[in-house]
Amino acid sequence: AQYGKTDDGGVSLGSLDLLAGNGEVKPLIPLHTGTAVTGTGEAHSELGVDMPPASQDLVIMNPPFTRAGSDWQIGNPQGYDTKTFHGLSTDRATQRRMAELAQEYGKGTCAHGYAGMASWFLALANRMVKRNGSIALVLPMTALQGATWQKARDLIRRNYHNVIVLTIAAARQHDQSFSADTGIAEALIVSRESSNTPAGRGLFVSLRRRPRNEMEASEIARAISALAEGSTPRTLESGPFGGSPLFVGEERLGEVIDVPMGREESWSAGGIADFAVVQSVYQLAQGKLWLPQMQEADAVSVSISTVSPSGELGKGDAVIIGRQGKAAFDMIRSPSKAPIYPMLWSHDAQHEKRMVVSPDSEGRVRPGMEKLAGEIWETRSHAHHNRDFRFNSQPLAVAFTETETIGGRAWPNVKFDDRAHEIAYTLWGNTTLGLLCYWWHSSRQQAGRGSMPITAIRTMPTLDVTKLTPAQLVAAEAIFEDMRDVQFLPANEAYHDNSRQELDYRVLIDVLGLPTSILAPLDVLRLKWCLEPSVHGGKRTTPER
Repeated sequence: AQYGKTDDGGVSLGSLDLLAGNGEVKPLIPLHTGTAVTGTGEAHSELGVDMPPASQDLVIMNPPFTRAGSDWQIGNPQGYDTKTFHGLSTDRATQRRMAELAQEYGKGTCAHGYAGMASWFLALANRMVKRNGSIALVLPMTALQGATWQKARDLIRRNYHNVIVLTIAAARQHDQSFSADTGIAEALIVSRESSNTPAGRGLFVSLRRRPRNEMEASEIARAISALAEGSTPRTLESGPFGGSPLFVGEERLGEVIDVPMGREESWSAGGIADFAVVQSVYQLAQGKLWLPQMQEADAVSVSISTVSPSGELGKGDAVIIGRQGKAAFDMIRSPSKAPIYPMLWSHDAQHEKRMVVSPDSEGRVRPGMEKLAGEIWETRSHAHHNRDFRFNSQPLAVAFTETETIGGRAWPNVKFDDRAHEIAYTLWGNTTLGLLCYWWHSSRQQAGRGSMPITAIRTMPTLDVTKLTPAQLVAAEAIFEDMRDVQFLPANEAYHDNSRQELDYRVLIDVLGLPTSILAPLDVLRLKWCLEPSVHGGKRTTPER
């Protein structure tokens, strides 16, 4: 379809023009119905492409993943951006007009500028497919967990059934891709339109590697169909026994698991090599500690909540340090000995091996922003949540500052009513189970790394420290004082980190009073988690199989 400037002085978004109008688009390369030879020469009759909404039995797409950048924004909070439309040498004015048109087309759909153009193409696929037709799209892995993809997931839940999600559990990003040239983790989503039927359940398929050729891909598809149509695969809720194996010939190429599509956390099953790990975390999020090697009768209850109801999240970094007139502070990178507004803003690997860290900067209030500065200061805390956790190089999911400190870009605040609760939250967050809750809830677009915006931190499952008894809080504080200066290895090395295992023992047994019989199953789960490609990212510290 035409793209960029049009002959009539307007602009065209190519096939995305199908999101509006009656479904007719002009082709990029003119087509002709035929040729008539006359006395004056040849006359051509141009052919348009007529594709009305809900007209296609099957829509297959590998759309561009271009996302909005930080410059040239139109001012829309969803982040529509002219850089998205650089193609075919369009000038800047044309790009801006195209961005404005994309914004108009995206209204009321699952399109989101910071999710990227792929979200527009999902909206287009949904518009074009017939009732009971099928769609198949290659999307970035963030589509499964990213906050900006929420409407897209809601669309699939609401309008589709027989959903199959394929991902590749590999250590390198390039190896997690179905495409030849994206170099990022991807998900292949195949589903059938059925707007009158709730999504129900779907299959998540995790491959150990990408198919080597078309013949192998065809065999994998047959094997998946056989599992989907024959015996019922193991479910996410069925306990920590792993998924159903996916064989092609005698080679085990991956696992398949059946998940409830109506539950948002089910989408986190993408890119997992061993589904026993996510089955364990799923149970933990429901308040049940049911680990590998344990029968359901041996499972124990744990008081689990989400971060937001049990604690209060701090302000976003954009209102702390950001544009003039929008943010409260200027940042001073080297804090004074007596800072008025101490901050923990950035990561520093050398100073984050212990649970207790020091502020790395301080804020200076901008003129006229005193009221906002006061509001931000009210959210100060001792506990700080890691937003961008490199599992294979960083030890801490939660850091603790001795003085109450404003959290920053890397370490937003998690505030409780008293210091004792913040201590308990810090301890739990750095146990193996706390690490798994973070990993499960985070967006794992890059191998060895999990990211979590503040909106996602609010809904992360965690120990409800507000339910701990006074005696349990005293026990937690004693552990904290004993271990505050103990060094931890990076999270992916938990399988041989004596400090991490000591913390696990003391929090689970001494504070929560759980039976010691859980320790051997916990060892198995810890090792399984450290073997996950999304955790170790190919580092040499990966445990030997």
